[in-house]
Amino acid sequence: MRILVLCSDTGVRIGDGKGASLHLRAIAHAFAALGHEVEVVGIAPSNPDDAHGWTMPVHLVPHPGRSEGLERERRKLAATESIRVLALEVAAHLRPELIYERLSLFGTAGLDVAAHTGARHVLEINALLTAEESAWRGLHLVSLARQREAAALGAADLRVTVSDEVRLAIEPYAAGRPSITVPNGVDTDLFAARPDREQARAAFGLPQDRVLLGFTGSIRPWHGLDVAIAALAGLPERIGLVVAGDGPVRVQLEQQALTLGVGHRVHWLGALAHERVPQMLATCDLALAPYPKLPNFGFSPLKLYEYLAAGVPVIASDIGQIRLALEDGRWGRLVPPGDAAALATAVTAELSALAAARVRAEGAREYAMTRHGWTERAVRILRAANPRRHPTAPTRNREVNALAG
Repeated sequence: MRILVLCSDTGVRIGDGKGASLHLRAIAHAFAALGHEVEVVGIAPSNPDDAHGWTMPVHLVPHPGRSEGLERERRKLAATESIRVLALEVAAHLRPELIYERLSLFGTAGLDVAAHTGARHVLEINALLTAEESAWRGLHLVSLARQREAAALGAADLRVTVSDEVRLAIEPYAAGRPSITVPNGVDTDLFAARPDREQARAAFGLPQDRVLLGFTGSIRPWHGLDVAIAALAGLPERIGLVVAGDGPVRVQLEQQALTLGVGHRVHWLGALAHERVPQMLATCDLALAPYPKLPNFGFSPLKLYEYLAAGVPVIASDIGQIRLALEDGRWGRLVPPGDAAALATAVTAELSALAAARVRAEGAREYAMTRHGWTERAVRILRAANPRRHPTAPTRNREVNALAG
């Protein structure tokens, strides 16, 4: 099958290392691994070399540049129009049978391409972006954003949401048309190897004799890293926190750590190439997903599945899809969201029974590697989009063997 993958979100650049960009790359490569002809249209990365790792043709629109307020929204509109024009050009030679589009603010390129080609239009929804943008950044062109979002959600042949919470939120727009939930997944090839802990700590310049808690991902207010730092202040001196990622609130969090007297115990690694995440997680005794108490939590945390695949014991906030992903605590310890004291208590409990936690983590690793890989995600999407066609996968890893079984 010929598949055109589209993304006009200026914050989700082709080749960048943030979770949304990794998701886009992973699903495109999973389609290709299943034997389909795939081409991608999206926003160029800040470093042109970052787009070279893609194994299929990638067609890029320049990023419109950073700005604020109304000008930021105008630039987003211009970028979505450029994506639409380029996507139509690519579709003219690819003749896609399926359009797979990530929902983007103001983005309706998939609708036009589907109308011109007759291809089925599958829309991936990670959040209702008009509401999200309004809540976190403010939005001037609200009416236009709502209109375009409703048009995309209402016209798609299939909506793929990353959580049940998001699926319920889009139902008013779906008009009875099909929707399915397909959570984020994990790159099973990347996590197949188990880096040596001592060597990994040496590579990052981390102390060999300290208990290390780990956090990966962009550093944004809704990821709860402030909760982890507050919890660290209630834990013994021998326990440290390793942070792989960067973002707009890092400076504030560094100041929080200094104020609480734990600045020397937080190891900031900065943004890492995704290929180094397994090595970073190998340095950790426990991995944290400390989300705060957020209304309408609809995330499907990529970090959570990577923690499981790395075989590291997990402590995560009991919110949204996380309870389902951890099977009510079978694969990790759940704590109340936003509660630093509860997080510190959970860390103490895990460390006091670390052998049992590691046994559980090994089971969680096998579960993630065989049931939560991107190939499995792609198979589910294509079955729902084309129920009469059955995609087959190469038998090269445990994930695919499990699917076959």
